Amino acid sequence: MDCLNLQNWSKQMKANQKPRKLFWAIPIAILCYLTIGWKIPTALRIETLDLPEGCETVYRTKIRVSDVYWLHTKGEKVIKCSLGYEGAKAYIEAHNSEESLKNISILPYGGMSDIAIYGSQYDEMFWQQPDQDNYITISYFRKW
Repeated sequence: MDCLNLQNWSKQMKANQKPRKLFWAIPIAILCYLTIGWKIPTALRIETLDLPEGCETVYRTKIRVSDVYWLHTKGEKVIKCSLGYEGAKAYIEAHNSEESLKNISILPYGGMSDIAIYGSQYDEMFWQQPDQDNYITISYFRKW
């Protein structure tokens, strides 16, 4: 009789552990998403673009949330491409789908912007380069 009660008790404990694990798993998943998970779709959108052969990354992808309105997400990556700005932009627009280019802007790096993550006006190394036309900013900006 004791053995039977022990088996029933063991089954009840296992059944009670499932909701308890789920109770802890949901807040942990939400916390992970709020800390770094929201960056993943933005990084994937920029990093999965088909870029011209020979492009090199000058500044890695950085992602930020707007200081004013937290639902605005901004991501940027600076590349150097021997085709120049116009050639690289034409290549990227021709070799990527309209859906993958949604919310993405391709801009010359030398321009000034008040919302830029990488600001060229403070980049002394950039202004010393003879091939400034080859630096391109790939920018992702989404308003939720």
